[in-house]
Amino acid sequence: MAEKKRKLDNENRQFLEKWQHSYFFVQKDQACICLVCKQAISVLKEYNLKRHYETKHLEKFKHLVGDDRIAKYKSLETSYKSQTNMFKKLSSESEATVMASYVVSYNIARRSRPFIEGEFVRDCMLQVVELLCPEQRSKFANISLSNNTVTRRIEDIGNDIDLQMNELLENFTYFSIALDESTDLSDTAQLLIFIRGITDKFEVHEELLSLQSLKGQTRGVDIFDAICSAFCHHNVDWNKLVGVTTDGAPSMVGKRSGCVALLKSKFNEITNKELITYHCIIHQEALVLKVLQMKNIMNVVIKSVNFIRSRGLNHRQFKSFLESLNSEHEDVVYFTAVRWLSTGATLSRFFHLRQEIFEFCKEKNYDIPELQENEWLCDLAFLVDITAIMNSLNLKLQGKGKLASSLIDDVRATERKLVLVRSQLLDENILNLSMCTKFADENPVARQLFFNTKYSETITRLLDEFSRRFDDFRSRSTEFQLFRNPFQCAVETMPTKFQFELIELQENTTAKDKFKSEELLTFYQNLNNDTYPVLLTHTKQIACLFGSTYLCEQTFSVMNINKSKLRTRLTDSHLGAVLRINNCTKLKPRFTKIISQKSQLHKSK
Repeated sequence: MAEKKRKLDNENRQFLEKWQHSYFFVQKDQACICLVCKQAISVLKEYNLKRHYETKHLEKFKHLVGDDRIAKYKSLETSYKSQTNMFKKLSSESEATVMASYVVSYNIARRSRPFIEGEFVRDCMLQVVELLCPEQRSKFANISLSNNTVTRRIEDIGNDIDLQMNELLENFTYFSIALDESTDLSDTAQLLIFIRGITDKFEVHEELLSLQSLKGQTRGVDIFDAICSAFCHHNVDWNKLVGVTTDGAPSMVGKRSGCVALLKSKFNEITNKELITYHCIIHQEALVLKVLQMKNIMNVVIKSVNFIRSRGLNHRQFKSFLESLNSEHEDVVYFTAVRWLSTGATLSRFFHLRQEIFEFCKEKNYDIPELQENEWLCDLAFLVDITAIMNSLNLKLQGKGKLASSLIDDVRATERKLVLVRSQLLDENILNLSMCTKFADENPVARQLFFNTKYSETITRLLDEFSRRFDDFRSRSTEFQLFRNPFQCAVETMPTKFQFELIELQENTTAKDKFKSEELLTFYQNLNNDTYPVLLTHTKQIACLFGSTYLCEQTFSVMNINKSKLRTRLTDSHLGAVLRINNCTKLKPRFTKIISQKSQLHKSK
C-alpha cells in the first residue's frame, strides 16, 4: 500500500513538472487550479488541462515561449499565492477576533459581572488602543462584545464545560454527591448538586454536576426527581455512586419521604448495596455551638452593636472616637446568624473594644450596666475563648478537596482541647483561655470568678453535644483508620475481606517506606491493583466521599452576587452557566474547539 502511494506521488510530481508551465495551472489538494481564470479542474489528466487551456486561454498566451512563458507562469503563481495568503490572513484575524470575544466573556462570568459590561470593556480597549497603537484600532473595533453576544458566548462556554463534565464522568471509578437547596432573590428554589469522583489513577475531581431550579414545592420527592433528572442528563452510572452528603434539612433527611431515604431506596433497588449518607460536618459543628446558651451575653452585645452601627451619626462618631484613641480596631462587627464565624467575630471585637464602647455609649446616654459587672465580663471573656476554639475548628472543616477522614480527625482534636480546658478549670488554671487570662490580669479581683463550676459545666454540655453529633462519621472510624494508615491497623480488628491484603501490605517494607514520604493518594496510586484489589477499591470509595456541603454554601454566595437585586431577571439557564464557569470548576473552556464548531465567524460592525 505504501509502495503504491509512493509511486502515485512520483507520477504526479513528474506530471506537474512537465505540464504546469504549458497550461498555467497549479495543484491544490486533489484538484488543479488554473492560474489565469482560477477555475478548478478536478481530474489531473493532460487531456482535461489541454482542453481547458486551448478553449479559453490559447489566443492570449500562444506567443509566450521559453523563458518568457516560465516568467509569466511564475508571475501568475506568485499572484495566486498572494491572494490565497490574504484569505488565510483574513480568516486568522477573524478567528482571533472571535477568540478575544470569548475570552472577555469568560472573564466577565468568572468575575460575576453583568453581561452588559462587555460593551464597557470594549470601549475601554478602544480608548487605550487610540493612545498606544492607533494603527491597530480596526482590529479591536471588530471584537463583538454586545450584551447579546456576551450572553451567547457564556452559553457556549457553559455547554463546553458541561460536555467536559460528561467526559470526566466516564472516567470516574466511584463518586459521591453533595446536595443543598436555597432560594434566590426571585423566589426560585435552586438545588445544587456537586459531584466528587475518583479515577483509576487516583485523581480526585470536585465539580458542579447541575443546578436544578425547583419552581414548585421543595419536598423530598421534588429534590429526588431533580437529582434523577440531572443523573439522566449526564448519563450517570448509579453503580458508581458511593455516598450522599446533605445539609440535614427535613426535606433532605426525612426518614420516609426525605430525599436521602428515596435515594437509598432507588440505589438499593439498582445495585443491592448500602448508600453512605452524611449530615454536613460543618452544619453539625454549628449546631453544637448552640448548646452554649449565651443569650444573656449575645442580647447585650447585639443590642449595643446595633445602637452604634444602625444609626449613621452614631457610627461615624464612634469610628472617629476610635481613631482619636489610636485604637487597634476601627469598628465593631455586625452579628449575622447565617454566617458560621459571625458569633466569634462579633464577641471578640466587642470584648477588645468593651471600654471604648462603654465610654462612647455613656456620652450618648445609652447605659450598658453589664460592662461594669465583673461576672458578666467573665462570661463574655469565656465565650470569646470558647467560640474561638469552635471557629478554629470551623475554618479547618472548610475548603475544597477535604477528605472526610481528616475532617473527623479535626473534630476529635477539638474535643480533646475542650476536655483539657475543663480539667484545667477544675484545677483553677485558665492559661489556655487567652481572653480569660487577659481579663484576669487586668482585674485580679475577677480571677476567682473563672473557677465557678458553671464554666466547666458549660464545657461538659458542649462535649455531650459533640458525643451526640457526628455519629455518621464515627460509625465508620474503622474504615477511616484503614484508609489513613493501614500500617497501624490491627489485622484482627479489620473486616475479613481486608485481612490477607493488609498482612501483605504491612510486610512490604518498600511500601512502608514510601508511605512515610509520599502523599496518601499518591501512595495508593502506586500500589499494584492485582495484589491489593479489595483494599484499593475501599480506598477509592473513601477518598471520593464528601464530608461537608462547603462547595454548595460557597456557590450560593456566588449565586447571590450574580442574581442580585439589580439582576433578578437573570434566567436559570444563564445562572447555571455562570456558576459552572465561576469558581465551581477546574475545567477550562476549549475556545479553539468552540470556535471550530462555528459555521461562520462574524465580526462586530
